[in-house]
Amino acid sequence: MGTQVNWLDLFRLMVRIRYFEQTAFELYTGGKLPGFLHLSIGQEATSVGACSALRADDYMASTHRGHGDTIAKGLAVEPAMIELFGGAAGSCRAKGGSMHIADFSQGILGANGIIGAGIPITVGAALSAKQRKSDQVALCFFGDGATGIGPLHEGMNMAMLWKLPVIFVRQNNHYAESTPRHEYQGIPDVVRWAEGYGMPATKVDGNDVLAVYTAVAQAAARGRRGEGPSFIDSETYRWYGHNIGDPGTARPKEEVEMWKARDPIARFRRVIIEHNIASGTDLDAIDAEEKARLQAAAEMAEKEPKPPVEAALEDLYSDPVLGSRAIQGVRV
Repeated sequence: MGTQVNWLDLFRLMVRIRYFEQTAFELYTGGKLPGFLHLSIGQEATSVGACSALRADDYMASTHRGHGDTIAKGLAVEPAMIELFGGAAGSCRAKGGSMHIADFSQGILGANGIIGAGIPITVGAALSAKQRKSDQVALCFFGDGATGIGPLHEGMNMAMLWKLPVIFVRQNNHYAESTPRHEYQGIPDVVRWAEGYGMPATKVDGNDVLAVYTAVAQAAARGRRGEGPSFIDSETYRWYGHNIGDPGTARPKEEVEMWKARDPIARFRRVIIEHNIASGTDLDAIDAEEKARLQAAAEMAEKEPKPPVEAALEDLYSDPVLGSRAIQGVRV
């Protein structure tokens, strides 16, 4: 593969994300979670493969479908689950919720409810890294629906112009909400299109965690060498509808079942066993550990206290003095 990674770590992370999202789904449909959810079940290999190829101090920005990406980058499931419950000890102190979950300490610049909004944020982070000569790279995830928006084109152009260490990762799950790709994408091959900006671009099997890892590791190495951005089209599939309220019935049933049969976790499990990395019993133990951890996280998060109303005026400004002056006279 040209790069080294612990396969069991990859497997554990994918299982952790799967249980987090399954638990969130059950909690929400059971009336226990506020807010809204966009599940990425089925896309775990793209999230884990990409983020596992980054360093802890590298940057990452996600989409409205960001649970998997943020956990793969290092966000612990306990503060993440508390955040979904709106608890004061959540990763964003109850201000981010599902669609804007973040953890700056892990280089996670945030999920974002605006389509493609993470792209210019990531490009800015990459510019900062280059100016500081920090040897960091910045990766932005975006979906099919963001392919044709202005910020992506502007971001790619700026990244090439200034040779910024950006990795553009398209989570190609074939749909923009419920609209199939062939109805909105006028560009036949986005890899060739990205190459038109002058950057290296490649298409990978987004359900193959090792393929995604290798592609992103190579892109990160180019970025650290000062060779500029890279583009990766990672083909995958989300099992559920666009959001928690979408039954997903706009998609052909046969298509959904075909992609479920390509489950990235079950697939990687077979690869691990075939290569004698671990036994089925070993992997069952990892599965059980992660399931128990998420159950405990959910039970704990449900009991966490909510923040006082005054907390709505905190964390609004990075400069606390400026912030206190800015909100003078505001009553709660």
